[in-house]
Amino acid sequence: MAATMADVARAAGVSRSTVSYVLSGTRPISDMTRERILRAMKELNYTPNVLAQGLAGRRTGIIALIFPLSEVGFNPTEIEYIRAASEQAREDGYNLLLWPFGADEIEEVRKVVNQGLVEGVVLMEVLTADERVPFLIESDIPFTMIGRTADPRDLAYVDTDFEASGSMAVDHVAGLGHTEIGFLARTQDDLDAGHGPAVRTRDAVLAEAGKLGIRAHIFTASPTFPAGWDALKEIRRTAPGLTALLELNEPATLGLMAAAAEQGIRIPEDLSIVAVNASETTAQMSKPALTSVSPTHGDLARLAVKYLVRRLRGEDQSAFQTLVEPKLIERGSTAVARS
Repeated sequence: MAATMADVARAAGVSRSTVSYVLSGTRPISDMTRERILRAMKELNYTPNVLAQGLAGRRTGIIALIFPLSEVGFNPTEIEYIRAASEQAREDGYNLLLWPFGADEIEEVRKVVNQGLVEGVVLMEVLTADERVPFLIESDIPFTMIGRTADPRDLAYVDTDFEASGSMAVDHVAGLGHTEIGFLARTQDDLDAGHGPAVRTRDAVLAEAGKLGIRAHIFTASPTFPAGWDALKEIRRTAPGLTALLELNEPATLGLMAAAAEQGIRIPEDLSIVAVNASETTAQMSKPALTSVSPTHGDLARLAVKYLVRRLRGEDQSAFQTLVEPKLIERGSTAVARS
């Protein structure tokens, strides 16, 4: 593998930005440090990125949003994040570059970051143990997260309080008399990988249900419309007494609702559904409209971009950590449990 600027920085015992300053000549660097960096470059056979050098001496005006693309593309809630982040970046004088790389595509992230075309990164779909985070730290590139790792420490993030979301959703259906409920997440692979929203919501649902003496089941499905049909079949087979479903899987839920209608299962009379982290657009896509426990997604995206820009301008280097409380909006998909 070809040496990167981060490799040179490590070998020379300096930051990545110091190596960049030596290449661009935009800041004065001591002769001793310069010689150490040049020697490391020679030893590692490092070839500077020509395009990045051409851009050196001026800001690129580009920040990246790393947002994995699902097998069915972006859903309306995800588009809300992207639109708000792009609008905020533009208001702050930056262009937003969308990188649809998954958490397991660390080499793709590495290649693009090392090209030096972006000034900072907003990272989404964060895993509880996310390999992209230590890489971004090591690369010395400013970044913020929409989401958080299991132990964010001094990392900058904006995230929905998914623990509160799960508890709030359970409390809502419990208050309507439901005593057997389910939680529909994305795939088991997502849960096993530590997908932050799914893991935190699942754990909160199980904890709150246990506290209230409610029986709770966990179901998973691919985030596709057809998978919702299979999910309903599995629910009816393994939990025939289930009367309320909490979901964090928009495409599959729409498929499940279509399957329910075809099979004569009435929503909400026979099955109440609560959407966790669904946008207003998504909630209104079904009939009946979905009761939801969600934040305003655009606000999260704007906050993350605003803080990243403040860091890039040298205005704020402190840790910025915000958990956004969700709100329960009752629509037409929940009702008192059937007797």
